[in-house]
Amino acid sequence: MKPPVPMPNVSELRDSIDQWAEFVGDLEKKDYSFDIDNWRNDVDVRQLILEALPMFSREEMGDHALKLDEADKTFKANTRDFKKCVWGHGTQKKENWSAQTNWWYFRTPARSNGALEDELANVR
Repeated sequence: MKPPVPMPNVSELRDSIDQWAEFVGDLEKKDYSFDIDNWRNDVDVRQLILEALPMFSREEMGDHALKLDEADKTFKANTRDFKKCVWGHGTQKKENWSAQTNWWYFRTPARSNGALEDELANVR
């Protein structure tokens, strides 16, 4: 017998939105100084938010709905288009990600660093 699937909790979604907003706020204030693995983990938070969104209404999310909208705008303003998925084509295809729906995977920091840029140049 399979264990019961836990009911989604709106507070977990709010926590993820807080984490995303904090990351984006840092991106706005300073250069991104980490490597590609960190970047992927940072933008994975936005994917988790996307997957949780259908479970809750904007009313249930409360102020966090607006916080997410603002964080997304700030993220876009402080990143640049990247021609490929930062996880690579294989993962993009397997996960069925697109630049329209999963746009955070197709953007990189506007203020980056040499090591990250070298790693991004090798994404296939």
